[in-house]
Amino acid sequence: MNAETPVELIAPSFRLQRKMGGPASRMLTPEAYRKANAALEEIIPPIDDEARRLLQELQDALQAMLPGGRDIMWNNAHEIRGLAGTVRKVTLGQAANLICHYLNDTASDFIPDQGVMQTIVVVAHQALREDADTDPMIKVLVQDGARAVLAQRHREGRD
Repeated sequence: MNAETPVELIAPSFRLQRKMGGPASRMLTPEAYRKANAALEEIIPPIDDEARRLLQELQDALQAMLPGGRDIMWNNAHEIRGLAGTVRKVTLGQAANLICHYLNDTASDFIPDQGVMQTIVVVAHQALREDADTDPMIKVLVQDGARAVLAQRHREGRD
């Protein structure tokens, strides 16, 4: 490189750094980073839409109390947790994980506590916001949800 060659600095997004950082990042070209950044930014809105759909389906199953509703809720929460990890929505993943944790070790005909589940679903909806991972209030809500899950599992004799 000489003084006449222009240098282009490409800063991968924080999400991309978390996904592709480490030793492998040294092998990526600037063009690869540009493409990866663009691809990551393109998939965030559809993933947010899918997470909203799954949350609504989960909430509908909770309110309907239909047979097999527990399985729908657990499966949807598990899928939301994975989607959240893909786009680094930490708080959303934590809220979905609370649902999974609450429903773990229960039978398909288990009827969850409406109050605890509704609280966590509200937190998950809030965690879809763009600024959720930096909002201290949402972090407090997740912590409150975790305490509620632990207390409810204890009341149900599942701790």
